[in-house]
Amino acid sequence: MESYLNDVAENVYRSYKFHLEQKGFTFSIIKDETIPIIKIDEEAVSEAIVNLVDNAVKYSDSNKEITIRTGLEGAFAFVEVEDKGIGILEKDQKKVFEKFFRVSSGNIHSVKGSGLGLSIVKHIVDAHNGKIELNSEIGKGSKFRLLFPLNS
Repeated sequence: MESYLNDVAENVYRSYKFHLEQKGFTFSIIKDETIPIIKIDEEAVSEAIVNLVDNAVKYSDSNKEITIRTGLEGAFAFVEVEDKGIGILEKDQKKVFEKFFRVSSGNIHSVKGSGLGLSIVKHIVDAHNGKIELNSEIGKGSKFRLLFPLNS
């Protein structure tokens, strides 16, 4: 099915904006209006974005800032979720997409989860012949970028 990635991102943003602002988060969206219609499963991509926003909430400390951004990178359209949370150790960054993997360092043992969220995100992106980029720094936050081919 063909859809606008911006519309999918905007729907997630609107669904969570009030709730996150009530929890003290600054939640924003920055859209690249030049992204064309692409072949994506709206429900699945929405679920992937929701998983990323959910993780951003879970792993944010006092700096409660989350941004959803869309754009173009080469032959791909992307949506990314960036937080200013606790970050992910470099040695764990490849493993976070594995089923049931949970980061075990720091004071995050109280964070509830099954370790399935990011493996679901990876499965959704793989099903679209896309790719995932992760940039994360301990104490500074994480940015997950989901890239979807413009021509699939």
